[in-house]
Amino acid sequence: MNRAQIVFKAIDGICYPTQNMMKFPDVVCEKDISYDIAELTKGDLYYRKDIVSDGKKHPLILYFHGGGFIMGDKKCRVSISEFYASQGYFVFCVNYRMPPEVFFPEYAYDCVNAANHIKVLAQKHNIDLDNLVITGDSSGGYTAAYIEALSCNPWLVEKLGCPVLQVSFKGAMLMCGIYDLDVLLKGTTLLGVIPKTAQLLVGDFPLKKDLSNFNEYEYIDYLSPASFVNEKWCSTFMCWANDDIVCQNQGEPMAEKIKVVAPYFDMYDVDGFINNHCFHLEFSHNKLAMECMQKSVEFLKHIFEEETVIA
Repeated sequence: MNRAQIVFKAIDGICYPTQNMMKFPDVVCEKDISYDIAELTKGDLYYRKDIVSDGKKHPLILYFHGGGFIMGDKKCRVSISEFYASQGYFVFCVNYRMPPEVFFPEYAYDCVNAANHIKVLAQKHNIDLDNLVITGDSSGGYTAAYIEALSCNPWLVEKLGCPVLQVSFKGAMLMCGIYDLDVLLKGTTLLGVIPKTAQLLVGDFPLKKDLSNFNEYEYIDYLSPASFVNEKWCSTFMCWANDDIVCQNQGEPMAEKIKVVAPYFDMYDVDGFINNHCFHLEFSHNKLAMECMQKSVEFLKHIFEEETVIA
């Protein structure tokens, strides 16, 4: 295990107790639902007990965990999945293959397949396929944004050789994510962790330690979802920490692009070192984190009620 993997694994281990201490007794979970043939391509489906027999269709939220593109696990996102499920939504929180098992653009293939599997889930559950939301945090925020970018740019699907998306998303919740890798790689290296992560993401490409040849990478123009925001972009909620030590200068520039094209846009940002990367996951005991989560719930209610007023 390299330095970057050790760091992100340690972060999950340290943060797991506080990020998953809140429990929701009315929520049940169907674990390890396979959405593809690879061992890791499985998801957990959360839902409140009463919604499966109420005769109504309910929205679904597709959740991608973070972990610096190279680590992380759906088991570390139990409380936040249960939180959204407690609001009356289905939540499909998924694992997916990461470097060094797969590299970009194959990294995105599993995530598209996870999205497409929602149609299979809807054959068993009363899921409303017209009311789907995609979300994720950190590198999972990148993933969520990238899937929406693929949805808005069919030519990009062909360019990367991705599976074709069979569903569309009414909304996206992008939480402390990475959206412009060029900006990220020009910032703090976190003791070499970020360059190592970049090397793992691009696979066999001989990336120099100082990243000076990054512009020679075959897919350099297709790495950043911020490059593909257009008028087809869905309604979006974003949160970010202005003093984020991991995803520096990512939230506000992406928000500026999205809010001028999305049907509806809302956001929540925080200042201060203590409210840092993925602060919202500490919602069981952090007032600002809970405010952020409640604002995301208001966003969901807004788009599912089909309002069209732009915030």
